[in-house]
Amino acid sequence: MQFFLDAHGCAKNQVDAEILVGILKNRGWESSELPEHADLIIVNSCGFIESAKTESIEAVVTARKAYPKAKVLLAGCLAERYAEVFQDNLSEADAFFGNGDLSRLPEILDALFPASSASADSPRPVLKPAQRGVCGGSRPDLLSFPRSAYVKITEGCDNWCSFCAIPLIRGALRSRTIEEVVSECRELVSRGVYELNLIGQDLAAFGCGSGLESTGEPAADGQAVPSSGSDADPSKPSPLSRLLSALSALPGDFRVRLLYIHPDHFPRDILPVMAGDPRFLPYFDIPFQSGDDSLIHAMNRKGSVSGYEKLVQDIRAAFKASPYETAVLRTTFLVGFPGETDEAHQNTARFLSSIRSLWSGCFTWSAEEGTRAADLKKKVPKKTAKARMEALQQIQTEITPKELQFFLGKKIEVLIEECIPDPPAEAEQADEDDGIPVSQTHLALGRAWFQAPEVDGSVVLQYEDASKGKDGAPVAPGSVVEALVIGVNGVDIEALAQ
Repeated sequence: MQFFLDAHGCAKNQVDAEILVGILKNRGWESSELPEHADLIIVNSCGFIESAKTESIEAVVTARKAYPKAKVLLAGCLAERYAEVFQDNLSEADAFFGNGDLSRLPEILDALFPASSASADSPRPVLKPAQRGVCGGSRPDLLSFPRSAYVKITEGCDNWCSFCAIPLIRGALRSRTIEEVVSECRELVSRGVYELNLIGQDLAAFGCGSGLESTGEPAADGQAVPSSGSDADPSKPSPLSRLLSALSALPGDFRVRLLYIHPDHFPRDILPVMAGDPRFLPYFDIPFQSGDDSLIHAMNRKGSVSGYEKLVQDIRAAFKASPYETAVLRTTFLVGFPGETDEAHQNTARFLSSIRSLWSGCFTWSAEEGTRAADLKKKVPKKTAKARMEALQQIQTEITPKELQFFLGKKIEVLIEECIPDPPAEAEQADEDDGIPVSQTHLALGRAWFQAPEVDGSVVLQYEDASKGKDGAPVAPGSVVEALVIGVNGVDIEALAQ
């Protein structure tokens, strides 16, 4: 039996997909690179915003139409939230599986492929296990780039931002224990993974929720305890700080990146821990969402523009004396939120210009069912929201190349993702005088410490036949190559292998 995985959504969803693949392979299934060969097509869906929902539904419809003999399973966030609705009106799907407990996938498989013939009028199976803990499991196949992996440390969210449906989809915040996270990271490093990207809906809240005390260890009474917000005890290290300290004790050549830290309860005690170990990358993904105090409040966030600006200053100051000499920011802005005025938009534009984040993303508001913002009045016209989004994107387009100039003339380590094939006309040539082959320059694409997977710019690396990675092997996908930055081209940088 063969399966084909059609993955949608974020890095958290990717980890779920990798766990599903592990379960299937453990039951003897084989992965197919082509859907036409598959007995089972899994659409691991995203349900965050309207466009993502539409994309996932269209994937199910397309799979049914193109491959009528295969079973189509709608899994992931969309199935978690709307399985009962789709059971009545999405006939193209053969079954629905939520993401609350991925270990129960075999139950759906047994229903889809019964040992004996099932009745023709049997209802399509729907399984939405209760949201418990943080789903884990064997991940024999990582779906990311070579030597890079995502490590989920929290699941769910308790922030209840007024625009966001994540708590409705993923449930309340749950955290893994420090021991679990360290064990997984140790295992991944032993498999050759170089880049560990820690992910969750809110890394700042690690150690909080579902049976985890603020220490990041199991609580005796199973009650949720605040971890690093305003109610946290400042005399005790935050759970995230304790986790990073534990990871710092691991031997090996690897690097750790933290993705998505809520600004309202950012645990500043992680900064000295990170600055003290160069394996922790000073890359901070902090979704500010707005640079206007009235909108921040309307989004049900507790911070302020001045507080956010101070946070940025503290982060950068913490790494001035580190080997990196700086810290970089990635942030996100939501435009067109109900009640957003021209003045509020201009405040956000000024905020973006002042923090000078190396990277930022921007999306327009959509009314997500069940969220508080969906019921707000004073909706912003879509045309206006789109224009505001483009204005912020233009500001970032101007900021990024200027900020990248900081790296000119500096040496960096590049994780190679792809070696670009040489043009046929430039195949290895012989020197006209002595017939000795001339060393040829090749190109590869990779990332430096200030570039996260898939969302940021790339390093365009020039290397020679004799160039080697840190391990002494020829340059190839997965190699880590020391390089000198020689140029900036838009969002990308150019570098020479050393």
